[in-house]
Amino acid sequence: MKKLIEKDLQAHRPCNLAASIKSRIIQNGIFYALATGNWGDRKNPNRPGVSQVLNRLTFASALSHLRRVSTPLERSGKMAKPRQLHNVR
Repeated sequence: MKKLIEKDLQAHRPCNLAASIKSRIIQNGIFYALATGNWGDRKNPNRPGVSQVLNRLTFASALSHLRRVSTPLERSGKMAKPRQLHNVR
């Protein structure tokens, strides 16, 4: 897209953004990110493990999976309070 816009500017033509955006590339990138969980470029993922498949075996497991929050806690720490499931309606 950037190359097409630069060509138009160098040739002193009006830029046509709709023609320069390739929707298939954007669509494939979103599909890849949701399928693998790796957000970013395929060659260099910026944030691995962002998306996950929702576990719907039981209602409690689905509820627990939806309420998960990624916290920067150490695995060796003995902090029980942040790891408890609070079933609030």
